Amino acid sequence: MSREGNSERAGGVGGAAHGVIIYLVALFVAIPLFLILYPYMPELVIPIGRGLRIDHVLLLLLLLAGIVVLVRRLQVVVYALLVCGLAVLTVTSLTGRYGFRDLYRDYGMFLHTLRESTRPLPITRQMRAFADADLLLARVDHDDPVLRAFAVQAATTHFNELAQQADDPTLIQCFSVFKVVNERWRYVNDVQGGEYFAPASESAVLLAGDCDDHAVLMAACIKAVGGTARLVRTNGHIYPELLVGDARAMERAAWLIRTRLFPSTAAHATLYYHTDQQGRRWINLDYTRTHPGGEVFPEEIVGTLEV
Repeated sequence: MSREGNSERAGGVGGAAHGVIIYLVALFVAIPLFLILYPYMPELVIPIGRGLRIDHVLLLLLLLAGIVVLVRRLQVVVYALLVCGLAVLTVTSLTGRYGFRDLYRDYGMFLHTLRESTRPLPITRQMRAFADADLLLARVDHDDPVLRAFAVQAATTHFNELAQQADDPTLIQCFSVFKVVNERWRYVNDVQGGEYFAPASESAVLLAGDCDDHAVLMAACIKAVGGTARLVRTNGHIYPELLVGDARAMERAAWLIRTRLFPSTAAHATLYYHTDQQGRRWINLDYTRTHPGGEVFPEEIVGTLEV
């Protein structure tokens, strides 16, 4: 083979290798940017099956395309910034702040959110006055010693090691409360023709009652261990919801539920949540579901009551 042929072949291989490097650099830069930006993306759902969420994929593709163009045009600058980024990440890792392990964790969360989905439900509004609000709030006796002892025990029964290592232990402890209560709860009707709202401290001992008794107990336990809960009233049901936080917190909670806390029932489940008028995410903790974020009752919400 001639020298010219060898040169062309070497040039082709070199060009292909250079192209691969450019795309790898673009991917490396795009992922951290994606992790910063994706919580602020509007949710785009294609009505296929249960709904296909595509906003994350579109954002990543746009970032990749833009960064590839920049890398090709400003290779020296981009490579210099990349080296600086690696240096900063090394320093923050050595000082105990955000490091390579955190980046790997967030990257794993990102891959999981591409494969699975959460389902935003309509923004909840206070449609009317919450019936029996004062009576139900009085039953949420979160500072009762019996209730507090039960809540602490339930919060540390499951996932305790993970909670102690996490930045958000209260969230994980609230999920432990959900698991303890829902595994042991038994439904019992109120007296015929009457309505009885049990104090949470009473339900903590019995672990039985109807839907409002369960909701009150769950809300009281969550409040007793530092979380925030609310009661949701529909036309024929009351169930509790846990305040998760903003969009990024919701994605973190979804990753925990699917991969670490409830993988046997929620690994590939669509997780449902409500967004209130302040943009806060609330996840369903109904006793009829096997994991947080289970599908909600298909009934009109007539009121919410934060406790």
